[in-house]
Amino acid sequence: MLNRHNWIQQQGCSCLLFLALLVAPTDTLRAQPRPQININGASEALEANIRAHLRINEESCNSTQRRLNRLAPNVSRSIEAAMQALGYYQGEHSLTFTEQQTCWSLNIDVNEGQAVLVGDIQLNINSDSLLTEETFLRSSAITSGSALNHAHYENLKSQISSAAVENGYFDARFTRSEIAIDLERNIADIHIEFNSGPRYGFGAIDIAPVEGLSESFIRRFLNIEEGAPYSAGELALLRQNLNDSQYFTEVSVSPVLNATHLQASNRTVPVSVTLQTRPKQAWSIGLGATTDIGPRVTLAYENRYLNRKGHRLSSDISVSTVEQKPQLNYVIPLSDPSHDSLSFNIAYLGQRNESFDSDIYQIGSNYRSDVDLPWLGDGWLQNVFLNYQREDSTLNNISEKSNLTIGGLSWSVTRSDDPVFPSKGWRLFTQVSGASESFGSDLSFMQLYASAKIVTSIGEGRILARTEIATTLVDELQELPVSIRYFTGGDQSVRGYQYESLGALNEAGETIGGKHLATASIEYDFPIRNGWRLAVFHDAGNSFANFSTKNLKRSIGFGLRWRSPIGAIRADLASGIGDRSVRLHITMGPDL
Repeated sequence: MLNRHNWIQQQGCSCLLFLALLVAPTDTLRAQPRPQININGASEALEANIRAHLRINEESCNSTQRRLNRLAPNVSRSIEAAMQALGYYQGEHSLTFTEQQTCWSLNIDVNEGQAVLVGDIQLNINSDSLLTEETFLRSSAITSGSALNHAHYENLKSQISSAAVENGYFDARFTRSEIAIDLERNIADIHIEFNSGPRYGFGAIDIAPVEGLSESFIRRFLNIEEGAPYSAGELALLRQNLNDSQYFTEVSVSPVLNATHLQASNRTVPVSVTLQTRPKQAWSIGLGATTDIGPRVTLAYENRYLNRKGHRLSSDISVSTVEQKPQLNYVIPLSDPSHDSLSFNIAYLGQRNESFDSDIYQIGSNYRSDVDLPWLGDGWLQNVFLNYQREDSTLNNISEKSNLTIGGLSWSVTRSDDPVFPSKGWRLFTQVSGASESFGSDLSFMQLYASAKIVTSIGEGRILARTEIATTLVDELQELPVSIRYFTGGDQSVRGYQYESLGALNEAGETIGGKHLATASIEYDFPIRNGWRLAVFHDAGNSFANFSTKNLKRSIGFGLRWRSPIGAIRADLASGIGDRSVRLHITMGPDL
């Protein structure tokens, strides 16, 4: 037994040793000798696997030759296991320990031999159509005629087990799983039999009370119901729907999967939903700037749940030297709050640009839903809208007033690998809208509009392309109010020209907008240093009164991009071809 004095003495030595290690030069610690292991004759994959199996490199450099020789059989068994894991059952190896000046070394010579090949693969799954042999074999790395790899075999079994659990087959088990190796033929036959057992279903769905929202409203988010077949994917979708709803700061969706409950549950799995609501009210202020509309200040207010049914109220006002836009929006979630809502809005839009002045007073409604479009896939955002607007405008010293009831339908979708700075992705938007004198409008017209953007990578660079095209079905251009005509030019269309300064011209050469619109852009950017990219681009487009009189304006330029924490910030210098116009364009935001 240590007396107290000796214990303190030993602890003091330990502390001194610890302090010595702390103050020891890094180079000294780094220079500690290590055993050297050389592997000859093995492929890269086999060498890596042998090194992963070996534990001899943990042996001290002070180990004697005698001890190393005693460890040699264990090393040989590790090498054999590493070789057999990759199918080399008939390979050979030899090993030699050598004493060096600072530490011992190990030389391993390998003769791989011919790898055992996979022969017949028999996979039988006793289950309903949800788990099929073809599904797993199609995604597995195991194929007849390939070299046997035990990791691929174990991965196949893991995929089957994971799929069973994720889909509610909690009593599933392997009734047979073996690899039969015939070394004379150098063939390995694989036999796997899997009994999934009965599929469990969802049990009771318990939603803990939350402040401000009723349980009946929250249950409208549910994509699962009691008695339906269990699916981990459906639970993940429920979590996503609740997270995306913008009502909650914390979302927990947990199945009760403990063994005791499963044995007494009559093959059902209860689900517990726990939520924490966001603060009810929020204010925000934002500052921004683009060369199109200049410096801009935005003040916004949001009431995230006016009542226990989840109704929302939002209001914001955006002011710049070119645009002033206050608006009020009231949103009512419908039967499926994740995908359907009805909103009512009141807005004013004042514009003062190079081409015209206008004041638009608007009241309207909008039905938003997520839809699947035939031949185009799922995830499309659909908006059906009906707006009444009164407009007072001045174009080329001519003042006009108009009253329009405009209805329409739009679809949009975005796909990308990064929502802010994608290396690959695309966006589509299309809209049809119109008004009729039979429904309280001063004139009748119809407009068709479509735009597309695409981003793709070439090496370290990216190609960004965009286009938009639109047409208006109306007798005369002069019949259209200013806000319904098409103008172009500026940051987001034809750079090198002032914002909305391009369009059809009258006899005096003044811009009056157009019935039709066509623009296109191609851009290439590439990295020049961390976070910075250089871009070159070519834009073309215009709006015009008739297709026969179209006059496309073109521009070229270059720019810098900075990948900031809030998104890409762009500075472009563009010149109109033939017009000798040079403009600086500054924008920010995502590429799609």
